[in-house]
Amino acid sequence: MTSARRPLDLEHWGLLGGAAGLLVLFVLGMGTPRNWWTRNLQLNFRTYSATGLQEGMAVKISGFPVGRVQRIRLLNDAQVQVTLEVAASRGPMVGRRSRATLAQDGLLNRPYIAISPDLTNLGQRDALSSGDSLIFESSPDIATLIKEVAASRVPLQQMLTRAAGLVERRVPRSLDQLDRTLGSGERLANLLEREVVQGSGALQGRVTRATDNLETTLTTLQSTLVEIQSLARSSNSLLRGIQRSWLIQLLEPASSPGSSPPITPTQPSPGAAAKPATGCPAGAPCRR
Repeated sequence: MTSARRPLDLEHWGLLGGAAGLLVLFVLGMGTPRNWWTRNLQLNFRTYSATGLQEGMAVKISGFPVGRVQRIRLLNDAQVQVTLEVAASRGPMVGRRSRATLAQDGLLNRPYIAISPDLTNLGQRDALSSGDSLIFESSPDIATLIKEVAASRVPLQQMLTRAAGLVERRVPRSLDQLDRTLGSGERLANLLEREVVQGSGALQGRVTRATDNLETTLTTLQSTLVEIQSLARSSNSLLRGIQRSWLIQLLEPASSPGSSPPITPTQPSPGAAAKPATGCPAGAPCRR
């Protein structure tokens, strides 16, 4: 009997030890994601609506899980107080400027509490302690946004209908006005072109007439210069004839001693006056 009990006792204690080990592993498995074995920091925030909030939902900083929602309760002033459990090792990242918001990655993922980090004077400021409160900033609900979009669809459709009618009425008239304006511009451009052509033709005629007058003036000036040259030659011949006349010789000073006496002019005969000697100027005596 004694030998038969010993195997049963060993088997019984083995079963109990295995069950205890499984229980320990189960507790460890449950406690690890819930931070049962780590030192936690309890933070609170208040909101006017618990919509989307659940106990046990994740708490993340910069998308990294750092804790969970421990408790949600309704206060006497109709506000909702939410208690968060955050790992104490992540506590220095949370400061007075941190904000808690309800976030969700996509439409199908579970929502979570996102805490914005406060990196001001990191490592030098006083860390938050358990029981401190954060400011909660409510984010717009997707369902509310959908309802608002659906509510604004009818006014938007009415506005688009009125805009389409206005465009249908105004665009043809605007196009007609634009067409008339373009036609007026084209006519004005043609008128300006004709005016420019006429003005350039008149200017060219005036330039041509001025050129002709200048050529006539130059021709007249050239003939005048020829006449002046001819007059200058006649004046030179007259001056040479005067220098050879007897009157100039009378006005010359007396010759020096030993020279021949001056020749006295003789009265010319009527025939001689009528027909002067060859080589002598008319009306002047010649020396023989």
